[in-house]
Amino acid sequence: MKKHLYLILIIFFLTTAFAGLAFWQNNSNENKNEKTKIIFLDVGQGDAMMINTLGDTQILVDGGDGKDILNKLGEYLPFYDRKIELVIMTHPDKDHIGGLVEVLKYYEVEQILETGIKCEKAICEEWDKLIEEKNIPVKYAQFGQRIKVGNIEMTVLYPFENLKDKEIKNSNDASIVLRLVVNSEQGLQPESVEILLTGDAGFPVENDLIYQNINIESKILKVSHHGSKYGTSSEFLKSVKPEKAIISVGKNNYGHPATELLNRLRNMNIEIFRTDEGGDWILEY
Repeated sequence: MKKHLYLILIIFFLTTAFAGLAFWQNNSNENKNEKTKIIFLDVGQGDAMMINTLGDTQILVDGGDGKDILNKLGEYLPFYDRKIELVIMTHPDKDHIGGLVEVLKYYEVEQILETGIKCEKAICEEWDKLIEEKNIPVKYAQFGQRIKVGNIEMTVLYPFENLKDKEIKNSNDASIVLRLVVNSEQGLQPESVEILLTGDAGFPVENDLIYQNINIESKILKVSHHGSKYGTSSEFLKSVKPEKAIISVGKNNYGHPATELLNRLRNMNIEIFRTDEGGDWILEY
């Protein structure tokens, strides 16, 4: 009788184990991306964007100001995926770097791209300490660098030179500017789509890009500095020629997004999307 009971228990556990394995495999297959997803994350008054590419590679651009980013990543990544292949920190303002510090604590980050400008804030010291402790490779952004993964290609348009250890009075004007091209090789879209990511760059950076005759034309524009009136000029918009504009913004005391900025977008018939009104904005290609 005991042998018969043991046999039943063994069969039960083996059946459960195989069922669990099948469930895991099915989930794994489901989480292999059939499309590239670009997600502008609603992290309140801050910037954060995640790219989840074909082949399941994650790129995170900025992270908002705190732990909200962890909840957001939890929504879009399976619980067992604790790796982010590339983190890009556009500039060391707390509403961009704060969440990335939390990401370094809880995720395995394979590589970082940043400007490396001098920053003596406590948050920057914590950032540098975590990078050193975890021995994460760091590259410093400079015009012309390219990142190609799956059907996407990102190009650094700004800064024009390596700014590592340089003292910049206004860190916004050292923001990394990226042009992201999603190619149509998978046949999911009729043509490639360009997305311009501007960090918190203001008029001086925009003017430099226009003066240098750099190709910034893009169908989608991530509006700089949460819709500040000191960025995204009419001249810049004429050069970018966007069809859609995303404003990453939350409750704030700065007047973001500024009425002047919204009027500039509306006057050019650019469709506006705001994270404070619509939450996360997801693009699939």
